[in-house]
Amino acid sequence: MAQTVQNVTLSLTLPITCHICLGKVRQPVICINNHVFCSVCIDLWLKNNSQCPACRIPITPENPCKEIIGGTSESEPMLSHTVRKHLRKTRLELLHKEYEDEIDCLQREIEELKSKNLSLESQIKTILDPLTTMQGNQNEEKHPIVDIPSKIDQDTVAEWKKKLRTASEIYEKVKDDVDKLKEANKKLKLENSGLVRENLRLKAEVDNRSPQKYVFCSQSQIAIGVNTAMMACGFYLTLF
Repeated sequence: MAQTVQNVTLSLTLPITCHICLGKVRQPVICINNHVFCSVCIDLWLKNNSQCPACRIPITPENPCKEIIGGTSESEPMLSHTVRKHLRKTRLELLHKEYEDEIDCLQREIEELKSKNLSLESQIKTILDPLTTMQGNQNEEKHPIVDIPSKIDQDTVAEWKKKLRTASEIYEKVKDDVDKLKEANKKLKLENSGLVRENLRLKAEVDNRSPQKYVFCSQSQIAIGVNTAMMACGFYLTLF
């Protein structure tokens, strides 16, 4: 009974997770700096490394990781292929649901920001053009004219104007960049058309300079030369 109590107490004092697999510690071993690992995990680690993965202290045959006497020897249950497949599917579904929830949260935040943006734009228009609003109210009903600008803090108005001016500057900059890209695209299209025409011209020129045509031209020139020589000989014979 005392041995059982001692084992339970020792098991409860061990770290919950392994430093390597981050799972529950099974068949625990410990390094000199009291970092606990599963025996299987540290054996795999030491095949390619010779130091503790947590504190980087060398682990050698002279300074090995020691098995904890009295630690839990619980092994991972053997799961069938079907069970593992369903577990993987469940993990993926949970991960997918987590991302979907995050996307929904971001979409709600975007909608709230859009609503606030529209409200700010409406308030800015009302402040910048109060006469239009007043005239519309006077045409509908004869209510006392309310001094709208006096109800709003001047610092708030200045901040809204600054935000509107910044947004306008960003819009103009983006518009200029788009115009430049369109112009560059137009130039590239023109250059491409010119290159296509030049390619066709060079191809036609190469076709016109085929070896057969050179042979035909050479033969024609030789024939003309022979005829000219014969005519010259005949002319000289007539002279004599």
